[in-house]
Amino acid sequence: MHIFRFLLPALLVALLAEDAQCRRVDCRDNCCSFVESFPVKLRKLRSSYQEIRDYYESNDDLEFALFNRTVLENFKGPYGCHVMNEVLHFYLDTVLPTAITQETRRFKTSIDDIGNIFNGLKRDIVKCKAYFACKKPFEISRIRNSYSQMKEKGLYKAMGELDLLFNYIEDYLASKRQ
Repeated sequence: MHIFRFLLPALLVALLAEDAQCRRVDCRDNCCSFVESFPVKLRKLRSSYQEIRDYYESNDDLEFALFNRTVLENFKGPYGCHVMNEVLHFYLDTVLPTAITQETRRFKTSIDDIGNIFNGLKRDIVKCKAYFACKKPFEISRIRNSYSQMKEKGLYKAMGELDLLFNYIEDYLASKRQ
């Protein structure tokens, strides 16, 4: 069952990437271009995460998820862009800055790559709020509170669940494709 957690998202990415290459969308604005070009960024995110996943997952011994079904439902709801903006803000301000330590210095390039793509996503999400037709803000306090209560283990949990976050972002942006 554990292997399906990683194979299924990889298969979906491959199918979406193939589908994106097969059909050409004539975008007339930057927001459409951002959504249509996301599969390339997603491949880079997954590639960078592949470099660090084993370390963070092996150190994550907590039994509950940081990103539960409610977060996924919020991503799929009418305020998904607010959810993505808040979650990216959480990773950029809280998780990723603490992810690079003496012990994880060898992962600096991969973590920086993820941070750079997240920064670009956050910028584009804010710039394209009208394109995404956001309706209601998302409250990220439950995730922040859970992360804080986990203390030093929160970092391993948040970094270990990046693949799940990538899936949520992918689902949301795929739903906005033309």
